Amino acid sequence: MPHADSDQRAPWWFLPFVALLFLGLLGTRSLNEPDEGRYAEIAREMVETGNWLVPRIWYVPHLDKPPFTYWAVAASLSVFGVNEWAVRLPLALAGLSAAWATFLLVRSVAGAAAGRAAVLVFGTSALAWVMARMLTTDIFLTQFIAWAIYFFWRSWRSLDALAEPSAVSSQPLATPVEGEPDPVGDARALAARRSFGWQLAAWAAMAGGFLTKGPVALAIPLVSFGALLWWRRGISPVAKAEDYTLTPFGAVFWHGTRAPNPRLSILLFGALAGIPLFAALALPWFWMVWETVPHSFEFMVKGQIVGHAVQAAAKNRAQPFWFFVPVLIAGFLPWTLLLGWLWRRAHWRSLDARTQEAWLVLSVWAGFTFVLFSINSAKLMHYILPMFPALAALVALRWPGFGAAETGVPRWVWRALPAGAVLPLIAFPVAGWFVFKVQDQLWVKFTPFAAALLLVVVALESRKWPATLCVRWAGGLAAIALLVVVALTPLVETELRSNQTLKPLGLALKREFRDGDLVIIRHRIPQGLPFYAHPVISAARRPYLSGLPEHRMPFAFPGNRERFGDRVLKDDHIYGNLLAGQQRVLVVGFKGSLTSSRALARGKPLRLLAQVGDWELFTNR
Repeated sequence: MPHADSDQRAPWWFLPFVALLFLGLLGTRSLNEPDEGRYAEIAREMVETGNWLVPRIWYVPHLDKPPFTYWAVAASLSVFGVNEWAVRLPLALAGLSAAWATFLLVRSVAGAAAGRAAVLVFGTSALAWVMARMLTTDIFLTQFIAWAIYFFWRSWRSLDALAEPSAVSSQPLATPVEGEPDPVGDARALAARRSFGWQLAAWAAMAGGFLTKGPVALAIPLVSFGALLWWRRGISPVAKAEDYTLTPFGAVFWHGTRAPNPRLSILLFGALAGIPLFAALALPWFWMVWETVPHSFEFMVKGQIVGHAVQAAAKNRAQPFWFFVPVLIAGFLPWTLLLGWLWRRAHWRSLDARTQEAWLVLSVWAGFTFVLFSINSAKLMHYILPMFPALAALVALRWPGFGAAETGVPRWVWRALPAGAVLPLIAFPVAGWFVFKVQDQLWVKFTPFAAALLLVVVALESRKWPATLCVRWAGGLAAIALLVVVALTPLVETELRSNQTLKPLGLALKREFRDGDLVIIRHRIPQGLPFYAHPVISAARRPYLSGLPEHRMPFAFPGNRERFGDRVLKDDHIYGNLLAGQQRVLVVGFKGSLTSSRALARGKPLRLLAQVGDWELFTNR
């Protein structure tokens, strides 16, 4: 195994490949509902109104998530303008950030070649690649967790200098003669300062994660290193006491041992400074929002933290315990087959102590994340994304740099990797045909056959390739396949049902609107519509709302109905009066709204202006 932190030069193509992987075609695809439209619109409203404290959508409070994602996107929109590329740039940078943290962690254990292998695996795994350009909180959370674990790992390793017998002995050290060098004391002081600094960095990273998605940003890093502490409990008494100094809250465990602990000061300073630093960074926003927005504490704590787990069915997120098994199988393509050979007793016994510690932390990181979200009743596919840097690191440590890749794995597994990289080119058009009923476009009909032919050719050719070449082809083909998929997505983005884009609808509304027109939103809120329809919809020109469910956004937050005031039409009679009146009305409605509105218009003809997926734009003039 290469030396940790070894200076191995990267191939010339590696950095351009990674940049293309994360930054290529960012602005090609429009924003999809509901998540991308909602997050982007909240960020846009921050820029428009100048209020960066309270996230708002349709100009009323929306406190389902902490603010970091909105802040990152709003900052990008402020610099690069309101467009899809600016929305997705922070996501790509967060993906690169997570990959960089993974690289540094693996490099510190097995060298730079293994670190680059981890970046390749993480960046080309299907779910990680998709979520690095799909606007949700998960890629931001993933980067903060990756950095927190890396920083804690460096804090742990910084104290290796104290493992020297003279540094850890429970006997008092001889007092150095004044004026003479004290190398042991200097080494201990340097190790303490470094460990202290890394611990502060870890707590700061967890604060960023907490501002992204709440307590899970604390749970995953602390459990991962708590497992390492538990595993090290069998070391000699002195070392056992010392180990408690290397993890958060270690003093609680050390207190009962009363063993000599020359590194207790490191723990005390790390914990006493790290926890307040976390609180100073993560909690002020919550406090200010709770003080500013009535009922926000009850909504965020009871409704989101507690209700997220127990009210999943109401939000259409309830799934069975095994839900993430197929998600992991598909999401880790093309590397999924390697997971079957990751954890082997013979491999574990072959590792040195340093690598065993890293392997344990990474395994608990991945396993705890998977179990945590599996036992939670609310499940969406991207929730398990934070485990992907750990899986990529484990693969890279299992086969460092893929230099001796065939060790312990059947040859057919390596030969299957390039073929697995082609599967997205088959799955995407097949899903378009059978799931979304997109059957009138030629590429949907012919792409699966062309991709299947490519798969056969790759499968036949890969029989001649060594494992290292199979890995390179798998990474390259995965990147090409995923970029082709994102290039084809605009052809079907209005046909994706609840995940369609509202861009054509917003552009049609801007095109049809004239001064003096009334705009009414009927039956369901199109969450991201103002992103594309501004300034027709703005803080100074809010539309009327008619027939919206009381339990759904934007009325779900207490007091929002009252904040809309007279913009909420009380009943269908008032809505019908507006349609039957002389003033021109533009109605944005969910499918079926035009048909149901004709009965309320009292004979006034209604004219369809645009049909965009499940949404309609019609008028009474």
